[in-house]
Amino acid sequence: MAFAHRGNGSTRRFRTAGTLAALTMGASLLAAPQAFAAGPTQAELLKACDWASLCNFHPQSYWGYTGPKHQVGSTAYNCGSNTNQHRIDWSDTTSAANTVGVSVSASYKFSLVFEASVETSYSHTWENSHTDTESNTINISPRSVGWLERGTSKQQAKGWWEIQFKNKYYDHYVWYIYDFQQSGFNKDNPSYGYVNFKDRKMTSAEIGAHC
Repeated sequence: MAFAHRGNGSTRRFRTAGTLAALTMGASLLAAPQAFAAGPTQAELLKACDWASLCNFHPQSYWGYTGPKHQVGSTAYNCGSNTNQHRIDWSDTTSAANTVGVSVSASYKFSLVFEASVETSYSHTWENSHTDTESNTINISPRSVGWLERGTSKQQAKGWWEIQFKNKYYDHYVWYIYDFQQSGFNKDNPSYGYVNFKDRKMTSAEIGAHC
């Protein structure tokens, strides 16, 4: 949720004999509280960095980790009676993602601001998109299925945004986004990533479909 500083207004209250009588009769006659216009969403604020007078990201923490395991390339089946080698070609793209849900690309100024802030603060290269393309040969046992399983080397930074406007934006000059996190590919620490060769016996259904 985005936050802005709000001033405290004062309200004068008057009570007449008629008002007191109405209150005595019951609360059903009271008017509903006045509704306030909603502020901008976090996504709107990040996109507004393109034209805001100031857009700063303040990093608070950084860490590297291994992304969730997932299959890359095709699945190979060995219908023979001997262990066979199979070559699997694969390509895997890792894109940056954030807690606000705005796509991360060079077309948005906030992407460049975030990247520069993290690189300056933690001396780590930041990539918004990275693609790996490889070929691997795996040994598959008889009547077994084989595939490649990958965990990507990733990085994540957390911090808060300060966005200022020359003219009021949703009735305020300054807005903040707290607890912002963004993840991306970590090429500085490849040891966080891995590619494993996996295999298992085929099911009867797989034998019928592929052999």
